[in-house]
Amino acid sequence: MTAVPRITRAGVGPVAMPKPTMFDMATHYEPSAHFKFSRRVRNEFEALARDYSRNTWLMGGYGGKPVMQTDIQGIGVASRVEIGRLSLREGSQGTLLQSAFEFFRECGDRGLASGPIDRILVHFSKADHRPRQRETLRQVFGDVFGGAECSFLARERDLLEMGRCVAYQSLIQYLREDGLYHSAHRGRIEALQRHLHQEVGRYENHKFYVRPEAVEGGVPRVVFCYTGASPDRRAEAFVEAYTDEMVQYVEPQEFQDHRDGYVGLRDYERASRRFGGLWILQGDVVRHLMAQQVGVLYLFFDDQMTPAFDRSFTWDELVERQRRSAHINRAMRNSQTFLEMVLEGLVSGGFAEEAGGTFGLAAEFSEYQHVTFYPLGDYGKRAQ
Repeated sequence: MTAVPRITRAGVGPVAMPKPTMFDMATHYEPSAHFKFSRRVRNEFEALARDYSRNTWLMGGYGGKPVMQTDIQGIGVASRVEIGRLSLREGSQGTLLQSAFEFFRECGDRGLASGPIDRILVHFSKADHRPRQRETLRQVFGDVFGGAECSFLARERDLLEMGRCVAYQSLIQYLREDGLYHSAHRGRIEALQRHLHQEVGRYENHKFYVRPEAVEGGVPRVVFCYTGASPDRRAEAFVEAYTDEMVQYVEPQEFQDHRDGYVGLRDYERASRRFGGLWILQGDVVRHLMAQQVGVLYLFFDDQMTPAFDRSFTWDELVERQRRSAHINRAMRNSQTFLEMVLEGLVSGGFAEEAGGTFGLAAEFSEYQHVTFYPLGDYGKRAQ
């Protein structure tokens, strides 16, 4: 059990100092077939760790000494640097965490790791319910890595992965399918993607996008576009011949001026899927909704697909709605055990609330965003 020091103030009596936050951090680097954890690398890594330990926290009372591990991935070797049981108190967390991120970055810059940073994992108690510590991590991350925004994937209750998100639409828009991303265009998107993958060399100087346009009361329209140094009539003819899609050329400057209006093919395909799980952004935390949980969320919508924010449902009402729901697998519609397990996950994840034996949507439900979460190393490599 951690001993908490006590101090005495005049006229106040014993005052307990706030407990420190115990951080476990691990940074994974991209694998490389040329990386060798040689004696030189080990010695230079130990020397760098000693430099940081003298100036900062790395040899604190709880340890905090960096350790490098390696493992085989395919034909390459991947390395990771771990700093365990790092004890930080309020007031000094920002500065000390910044030195940790700088240490991770310097390992990559000096060639002491297998490659660029791929993932950063942070473990501390109740991580997904401690916004102040997460905000400190976000600020430090931005200072060290050039102001880049980051989000936190809740892998477990106490484990977060730092990465970046691409936001598509609100969760309500996804459930109602009344946003700019519609499954009606998935076949066309996939046909164009297949053609581009088969003819990589032919289109290596062009990047393809879609420009979705809202249609009042109907399915949104998508316009296929491409950009590059100059128009390519041959490329346009090939695309039309193989996919029956006409693509429009967009000048690079016009594309940059209206960047938010253009969506990559893979992003549109992911945003318009009507199967599988979802990544949902709740403030700065990303949670994964399984397909079964998505189906149960529809129990809180009325026949006009409007979320019922102004009412709660009893257990019996939810059971009856489940039996009649077309969004739940037929084999599960009569299972109260299934409903109980899924509801428990929705409540713990902040999507639903329970009060007095009744259930309703969370107060912040309308603010949740449908996104795709990318690890740090994958974000810049997104195929467009």
